[in-house]
Amino acid sequence: MKIYTKSLKFLTLTVVLTLFFSCSDNSSSDPSGSTITPQYAYITDGNELKIIDVATPTSPLFVSGVTVNTSYFVSVSPNIAYVAQYDATAPYLSLIDISNASNPTVSLTVPKDNSLAFSLLSDMYTVNNVGYLTDVYRGLHVIDVANNNFSSQVNLGGDAMSLTKVQNELFVIDQANGLHSYDVTTPGSPVPTGTLNNTDIDTASYSDSPFGQYHSWVETDGVSLFVANTIDKKIKQFDATTLTLVNEVSLEGYPTAFAIHNGHAFITMKASSYAPLQNSFDGVRMYDLATLTLVDMKPLSKTSGIALHNNHAYVTDGDGLHIYDVSGNNFALQSTLAAGFGNFIALGQ
Repeated sequence: MKIYTKSLKFLTLTVVLTLFFSCSDNSSSDPSGSTITPQYAYITDGNELKIIDVATPTSPLFVSGVTVNTSYFVSVSPNIAYVAQYDATAPYLSLIDISNASNPTVSLTVPKDNSLAFSLLSDMYTVNNVGYLTDVYRGLHVIDVANNNFSSQVNLGGDAMSLTKVQNELFVIDQANGLHSYDVTTPGSPVPTGTLNNTDIDTASYSDSPFGQYHSWVETDGVSLFVANTIDKKIKQFDATTLTLVNEVSLEGYPTAFAIHNGHAFITMKASSYAPLQNSFDGVRMYDLATLTLVDMKPLSKTSGIALHNNHAYVTDGDGLHIYDVSGNNFALQSTLAAGFGNFIALGQ
């Protein structure tokens, strides 16, 4: 039986928000938000945003941190880290100025707000001057960056878990429609295409401890769609045109983060103290996308986040940051930085 966690108390606030930032292409498939070699890893740990110098993967160095209470999700664009916060009394998002890595500062906080339908962010995709957000309790949001507008322009479908983009289509997992698509030929104005699959996707969310949510994730290799499904512990491959199920394989665990890179799927997994997610592989796994066969895996402790760039995988768990060389289609450990518990990770300059 699915558990729909609706325990947050929403704040009723009126807010006028002005944003001054620029975004590059950034999706959960490309956590760095950039095609150039990352200088830093940005890691949330429930208490702060930590900045780690990863320019030399064999010798990561802690640079600085800034307090962000109940932080769990992070995405970055040039000079800005977007940090989502879990507790009902904490902001929806804190925008962190990371232009000076040695001295990051909170430049703006976005409160949880009923009138703007901001509650609990689950995934983020920014492209050009438009940002798309999925919200565990409030559906799909659109940020009009060009006009500095953070109001909720779109709130279609049901409670939303994850999203990705293939050419001019935005694919979203939500509780109303399962996996479905929007035409975003006009950026910022998603139009439902009517194409959906509401039978093969777990669309529920499940509380994590102490901060965050378990939910299904959708990613793409540019041709097919892949879903890391929660309750049945599977990777599922879908035809991007029809959203019909093509292939699937057992994960043996509940996904906490999902990324696709160089023909492989990378998934972090762990168990929860809450039912029904107590029995799970804890670690990171690599799958060949062509066959959905397991290539390699590494057991870890409370594994929570992953980011990929070139030949390296950056994995966070309860012991800190682990950097692996994956060029040989296996996890070859390069270094570990025990900088405290990690929740989620993004890469950037």
